[in-house]
Amino acid sequence: MTLRRPILVTGATGFVGGALVRALLEDGVPPADLRLLVRDRTRACAGGLPAPCLVEGDLGDPAALAAAARGVQLAFHLAGATTACSRAEFFRANATGTGNLVAALATHAAGCRLVHVSSLAAAGPSTGASAAPPPGAGRPCSNYGRSKLAGEREVAGAGGAMLSWIIVRPPVIYGPGDPATRLLFRSALGVIAPVPWTARALSVMHVDDVVRALRQAALAPDAELALALDGPDRLTSHELLRAVAQACGRRARLVRLPLWLIWPAAAVADGFARLRGRGSFFGRDKLRELRHGWVADPGPAHERLGFVASVTSRLGLAATARAAGLAPRRERAPS
Repeated sequence: MTLRRPILVTGATGFVGGALVRALLEDGVPPADLRLLVRDRTRACAGGLPAPCLVEGDLGDPAALAAAARGVQLAFHLAGATTACSRAEFFRANATGTGNLVAALATHAAGCRLVHVSSLAAAGPSTGASAAPPPGAGRPCSNYGRSKLAGEREVAGAGGAMLSWIIVRPPVIYGPGDPATRLLFRSALGVIAPVPWTARALSVMHVDDVVRALRQAALAPDAELALALDGPDRLTSHELLRAVAQACGRRARLVRLPLWLIWPAAAVADGFARLRGRGSFFGRDKLRELRHGWVADPGPAHERLGFVASVTSRLGLAATARAAGLAPRRERAPS
């Protein structure tokens, strides 16, 4: 089946958004059928995005949103904040911004299919079956998760003839070129790797699997669904660091610490983030999430989308290590 066009992508300069745009272009979607909402046209062009596709603006710019949304038949919404200096900043990006986009699509693109990328954090800590409550019924434990849940409510409030929607909730996503993945690799390869005392179960997904799931969500015959995504295998938080180090031919030196001992370091990190005016991947909000397990149930996505993840953590982490030049010498391709 062919994706409906024209197609709007928000967050195209981000990790997953950029991978999605590259996949669409490689699959033969012409630039004339793509609209990419970007904050900075110069940066987007430098990153390889086709200039004719670009609409400069953000989720707080009504004129840019109207120009980007007008007449589109399919929208992938990936723009938002994964780090922030405050609760208000998370909500401005992930809730208010999503509401602005939904309003623009309802006004200028009636009947459009919206694939909204949320997070397991919106559903709240889960061990599988609890990963896919309907929008509004989640129990997030962090400000990031609360803001993503509020964004889901904005999407779910625009159903019916104006807009059909599917919400997907990916777990931990990794892959080449991702700042959070680089931090994960640095942590695993450090002289020591501090970890919370208790290991927590995690679902993890390679970015290529996430992109494939988004495309299948766009083609799904059903709408008004909130589906969790799961990778082909699961790791504990401790096993993930060990697997990262192994992909680089190293051994992770885990040092287990009680959360009360990590909390002051997280508070200091938050202080530095506020001074810089830029959120960090480590802080008290993230620490609240690290206290819990984050495991998705792959059943509903398989049943409703026909989606089954295929990139195992062993293969995905090895490919990521090669892309970063960190793979063991024997595994590197000859130059």
